[in-house]
Amino acid sequence: MRLKIKDRRFDFCAQAPDSKSVYHRELIVRFLHGIKDDLSVLVSDSKDIAATKECLRALSSGENELDCNESGSTLRFMIPVACAYLCSLGKEVNIIFKTAGRLFDRPLDDLEKCLNAHGIIIKKDDKTRNFIVEGNLSEGTFVIDGSVSSQYVSGLMMALIVLPHSTLEVTGTASSVHYIELTKSVIDKYKDGVTEDLNELHIEGDWSGGAFLLCLNELINGRVEVGNLNPDSVQGDKEITGFIGHAGEEHLEWDCKDIPDIVPYMAVLAAFKNKVTVFKNIGRLRVKESDRVAAIREQLGLAGIRTEETDEELTVYGKDNDEARDIIKLESYNDHRMVMSAILIAAALKCDLEIDTIDPVDKSFPGLRDIIREEFS
Repeated sequence: MRLKIKDRRFDFCAQAPDSKSVYHRELIVRFLHGIKDDLSVLVSDSKDIAATKECLRALSSGENELDCNESGSTLRFMIPVACAYLCSLGKEVNIIFKTAGRLFDRPLDDLEKCLNAHGIIIKKDDKTRNFIVEGNLSEGTFVIDGSVSSQYVSGLMMALIVLPHSTLEVTGTASSVHYIELTKSVIDKYKDGVTEDLNELHIEGDWSGGAFLLCLNELINGRVEVGNLNPDSVQGDKEITGFIGHAGEEHLEWDCKDIPDIVPYMAVLAAFKNKVTVFKNIGRLRVKESDRVAAIREQLGLAGIRTEETDEELTVYGKDNDEARDIIKLESYNDHRMVMSAILIAAALKCDLEIDTIDPVDKSFPGLRDIIREEFS
């Protein structure tokens, strides 16, 4: 697919998509409070949100197969939530969690260890690439290492809504703390039950998708006005505004422990704005929908950008030549973030983009298809 960028000036408005992070949590918390009328899949829903809705609908209907598709949030939230929900009904747990893409290969060890101490066994079926979760969940103190994944912590926090005799103990230094704060804010919102003003579901804009649009505005020939972003949000990815404020610096170091999703966009911006940028605590990027460290290095390398990596650092050196080109060919890696980083690279180079597919954007930003059709074709 060819996206036309060369010799074009852009001037358009774009709305950030609904926040997946907020949407997942709102759906689950409302479900556990007995609100089940928000689970119809909408055309505007991302694939990850559709997966969470389908899992909640299946759970409510007593089905034992929950399809998480490629959504890591859905899987890591729904395993403890489904176990807790069935426990609250006095039922045994016997659920098959279906996966797609790289989701089956992403780690669950610490969540498995935590739940195993409460009577739940998680088995991996290598043939079907499904997870089989069985047992009778017992209440008590759930202990989880917060340094591994904030999603484990958030999933357990939401599960405790229907486990009144249980507590959560988080050990280690929590990663992606903004996501844990977000979970707490949604839980607290409904702590007194569902009042009249909470009946209608409202989802704020996504700062992860918004970060892409804001970076595009910095790199494109023209202007992109971005709407649907809450400046008072507790979403960690609003940190992109601070990073953009440092564009043009000679040497910049940025801690990415709490903002892994926007690192690819930041890396592209750094390559075309800064002299040297060191991104710290980036190891978790290797176990996303793609190995995003390897993917962004390959994309930037094809754009003539030098990069280096260690286990937890990615160093991006600023582009040091003005070589003009008509087109750049980049891969999607079947990863929504990498499709968007490819668009950013082409915008920065002021050249057309040839990419194998844009389909992965449906995972988080289905509305980007309309923007591409209207502005880049």
